[in-house]
Amino acid sequence: MSALAELKGHSDVSSLKSALHQLCSEFGRITRLDILTAMHEGNRQAICFLRMERPEQEQQLMKTLGVGRFGGEVVFVLNLGVPESAYAGPSSQWADSNLYD
Repeated sequence: MSALAELKGHSDVSSLKSALHQLCSEFGRITRLDILTAMHEGNRQAICFLRMERPEQEQQLMKTLGVGRFGGEVVFVLNLGVPESAYAGPSSQWADSNLYD
């Protein structure tokens, strides 16, 4: 199973953040992690923006996950859990991204 596929199995932002820190520790330390949650076509999604200490670490992470960069940050989108049954249109909000928990 690919690293990105493993991340797709999380149903909430908290467990996703923990899994990202664990996965990225293989490459170095995350210096910034922001997760925007959104609804898209009935699916709850996590849009992840992250930075590592060094560009080489980010390159290796992007290669491993098969993702890219946008605005200087590593960016990728994951579906969280099961589709919402009561979809009321587009919605998004920033998740708490305190790295020092």
